[in-house]
Amino acid sequence: MFMSRILLISTFCCALIACGGEDPKPSSDAGAAVDTTVDSGGALDSGAVDTGSVAKDTGSVAKDTGSVAKDTTKPATPCYVALHCVQDCPKGDAACQSKCGEDTEDSDGAALKDIATCAVDLCKEVSEGTASEQNCAFDKCFDKYDSCGAFGSGATSCVDTVGCVATCSLTDFSCKLECMRNADKAAVTIARDVLVCAASKCGAAADQNALSSCISTECATAVAACVGDAPLGCPDIVQQTAKCTPSSVVNSNNCLGMVMGLADAAGRTAFQSYGTCKDQCTQAVNVVGCWIDKCASQAEACFPSTGSSNCQDLDKCALDDCEGIGGDPDCIKKCIGKGKSTSQDAYLLYEGCMVRNMNTKEAKTVNCMFPYDQSTCVPVIKGQFCGSEAQNCFTDQ
Repeated sequence: MFMSRILLISTFCCALIACGGEDPKPSSDAGAAVDTTVDSGGALDSGAVDTGSVAKDTGSVAKDTGSVAKDTTKPATPCYVALHCVQDCPKGDAACQSKCGEDTEDSDGAALKDIATCAVDLCKEVSEGTASEQNCAFDKCFDKYDSCGAFGSGATSCVDTVGCVATCSLTDFSCKLECMRNADKAAVTIARDVLVCAASKCGAAADQNALSSCISTECATAVAACVGDAPLGCPDIVQQTAKCTPSSVVNSNNCLGMVMGLADAAGRTAFQSYGTCKDQCTQAVNVVGCWIDKCASQAEACFPSTGSSNCQDLDKCALDDCEGIGGDPDCIKKCIGKGKSTSQDAYLLYEGCMVRNMNTKEAKTVNCMFPYDQSTCVPVIKGQFCGSEAQNCFTDQ
């Protein structure tokens, strides 16, 4: 049915790997779409005077059309909220999907139907439920998703939007939808071009390194439009990948490969060289001290710096000048530039850990929001999730 196709949004970019190998076959399910019709049978009581007449019983019975009247006592559900709702329905649960659209405006209900119809019409030769189908629908029906998803309602750059989508697990469409909704309007289409290119041309990549190499070459035009005149260097890779949720079989993503695909060759080389050197310090009591001792040249290659501030100084600068973690990114970058090479690294890893744990239930319990409330959010997230990153930063030398 049409609505079963809506569920293909759940991983619209594959997201970006393991896209090959399906045998195309037509989908035969072209059934019911979201029911957003209004029952016009029940007019409001206008308070007319009783004239004493009795309506003649014609013996007729009103036909049950199966439609559900909208609840006019509460605000209409925005299309993108209904889209999230549909995503959360169990696969194939048409009743749940239909209920999601009951309280939308007619135009939004039509937009939901358009997504399903477009997916069926344009991607019917792709095996249903596969990553290829999801990529196809997001590519060929992008305007339909855009009109319903309120894409481009925020201020996030193309690079940050691609990085945001890359951090989402491959099956978390709601996460990806929010990334596109929080993007700057001008960044949405460019980010989409990068994501679609990565999925269509680099889906067979064997690992993150192969993915990043493929994206940087096969999607060079889209990448150049996304990064502008400043391809990501080593510090940018650190800042972006620090926000990546560690990929696993259970919660897989393509974060590292996507971010490195936006970087220049020198940045990727410096990042990998520094990372390899730091691996020997994972068990050190003072990790940053070990970096300083063993990886000074690699740190300088990644973070060229003449600054002298340590990590805790950078954190104080971000708090005093930029409202702390989650504050103005350009302001925080100015703070980071004042630090020693290893201090910049330690701060970005600490900041990234705090950001990627923003949506945990523990953070939500104390109503964490950006910029961080230093008295509530920071202790909770630091204590529950970012202990090692905090220790590395606040024992920096």
